[in-house]
Amino acid sequence: MHERRAQALQRRRGRIGNRGVIRSVIYDKLILGLTAKWYAEVLGRLPEGAALLDVGIGTAGALLANAELVASKRLAVTGIDIDADYIERARRELARSGVQDRVRVLQESVYDHRDGPYDAVYFSASFMLLPEPERALRHCCTLLRPGGRIYFTQTIQQKPSRVMEVIKPLLKRVTSIDFGRVTYEQDFKAQIRAAGLELEEFTTLSRHGSRASALAVATLGSDRPDRLKSREAEA
Repeated sequence: MHERRAQALQRRRGRIGNRGVIRSVIYDKLILGLTAKWYAEVLGRLPEGAALLDVGIGTAGALLANAELVASKRLAVTGIDIDADYIERARRELARSGVQDRVRVLQESVYDHRDGPYDAVYFSASFMLLPEPERALRHCCTLLRPGGRIYFTQTIQQKPSRVMEVIKPLLKRVTSIDFGRVTYEQDFKAQIRAAGLELEEFTTLSRHGSRASALAVATLGSDRPDRLKSREAEA
């Protein structure tokens, strides 16, 4: 009897583990092509030798797609994510990469992270997933060195879209991947200001109808720029 129960439990764990692997693969297939380009944009803006906190590193696929840049700029990256499946895949992939000595990943919430100090904090499409985004930003400010910056890359909805507001939650049911809520440009900028930050840069990387892939850089109150730099760039 005990042996049968143990075998059943082992089979169940195996099914759960297989689902985790499938979720990780789906995650990479759906978003890696986009997030790898976003990652390159952010890494290119960091100074050599910078310490970076990646909030929501996922499977680390975007980072590994830019491994040469991580190595050449001698960056030290700490990646955190609350998803155990993603972290497991990230650790496995990092172990056979050439940057394992420059990257560490932790299964941890941004609200609980107490390490640092960092030169930069990066939200790659993860900001829209947070239940308390302003609280997260205020906490991240305490992790930054003087002059540090917070970077964001994500899809911005530039016009109201009830269709997207309905579709995004449904995508999680279909793919098991949480794509977060629809993020409108004015709401995003308001959350930055509410956290006591100011935008140093807001760049449109590409457009897709009423949606845009955007990169934003925010500074602390004591490091505020005189004006917002906004520019358009080709994808």
